[in-house]
Amino acid sequence: MMRMGMFNFTLFSGILLTLLPLSLIRMEPEEGEIATAESGTIIQPGPADEVRLDVPLLNQLDPPALLLGCEVTSLAMILQYNGIMVTKNELADKLADKFPVVPIYYENGLHGNPNKAFVGDVTGTDYGFCVYHGPIAVLASEYIPSNRVKDISGQEFDSVIAALDQGYPVWVVTTTTFSPDEELEVWQTPTGPVNISYIMHSVVVVGYDADSLFINSPYGQKDQEIDRQNFISAWE
Repeated sequence: MMRMGMFNFTLFSGILLTLLPLSLIRMEPEEGEIATAESGTIIQPGPADEVRLDVPLLNQLDPPALLLGCEVTSLAMILQYNGIMVTKNELADKLADKFPVVPIYYENGLHGNPNKAFVGDVTGTDYGFCVYHGPIAVLASEYIPSNRVKDISGQEFDSVIAALDQGYPVWVVTTTTFSPDEELEVWQTPTGPVNISYIMHSVVVVGYDADSLFINSPYGQKDQEIDRQNFISAWE
């Protein structure tokens, strides 16, 4: 999401965010057929060449709009894919209950930490920014047992492909360009420095083929095709 709600900073600057994905389990995958070779070796089926999951699309701008609510909107898509009919606004309220909103600025000049809570106003009617994957993972555990919420942050990108192969959509923090953001910024927060990109965005990865990834964007785009290698370079 372009974090424009009441923001007076120069936008499209910040740091490269290593993508912070959260894979939410839809259901236990059916075990693939197991073939037995003449040697007696058990052979598991190989990975698919293409996967596309039919994850419902939600738009963060639909009334009541959350101009800065891509994170909870993306989570709502995955929860609805799991059959849990929660709305983006209900998730925003629940997030604020569990993790009280922190300000963008403190009086001492420090910034709020998006690893701790949503920073500012998610509706965008006042100063607002974002929240990172930690609070979102905890929020997901309010609706899905925590042992079915898998944080794959810091793992190789193959972990995203593996999740998709098993039928699990993946929640990620990326950028609005779906490629690295080379203009970097570090916020000093009460709990230490935090990497910040002013073009961060949260989407749901729903599929792939040889050259592309497919995402549901909370801006109202279903199965949006993006360049796979650019996305991976942001991950790395």
